[in-house]
Amino acid sequence: MAYGVGLDGHRQLLAVTIGAEESEDSWSELLAQLTDRGLTGVQLVVADAHAGIAAAVRRHLPEAPLQRCVVHLQRNVLVKAPHRLRARLAREVWNVFQAPSRAEARQRLKALKNGLGRQLPEAMECLEAGFEAATRFYEFPRQHWHRIRCTNGIERLHGEIKRRTRAIGAFPDRASALRLVTAVAIQVTAIWTDRRYLDMSLLKPKEVAVVKAA
Repeated sequence: MAYGVGLDGHRQLLAVTIGAEESEDSWSELLAQLTDRGLTGVQLVVADAHAGIAAAVRRHLPEAPLQRCVVHLQRNVLVKAPHRLRARLAREVWNVFQAPSRAEARQRLKALKNGLGRQLPEAMECLEAGFEAATRFYEFPRQHWHRIRCTNGIERLHGEIKRRTRAIGAFPDRASALRLVTAVAIQVTAIWTDRRYLDMSLLKPKEVAVVKAA
């Protein structure tokens, strides 16, 4: 599933498809739908760190940088820490991405590594590996940061879809499942037209669209 933010600053549901797994082929099917329908000018793709998504974006939207969801990155980091340290680590990791600039975020990451991070080498390795992809949002207006650094909006949509599909149970075929998922997605996202999601006037003229996928 993918939605975009257009020149008017409003979110729009762009595509829905069903894949057997989180693979490059599955995501390529969805992105191919978008490019075949004329999607252009994408300046940022916000998604989780699935290798399939990244590969599909490179194939179909090579000009667009990929912003890794900071919430998912934080979760990935936390699972590599013992339970007794997770609450503290969560606060410190989130503090890194609350920095007012990428340079300051790097300094906070360094301080974390030299402090609590000394006890958590695997967690720090995960955080460092994802840092660059998770800080693309700094290249955009500050007013946009809290919207474009994670996929929370689409995760809420997923939650409603899961609730509805679980109530149905089994589907006779892929087409029937896709019809329900699409209908729920359209119903839930209908309210998006009521308010502007991003002030696109803050962007430079060449920066015209943001796409989120998950």
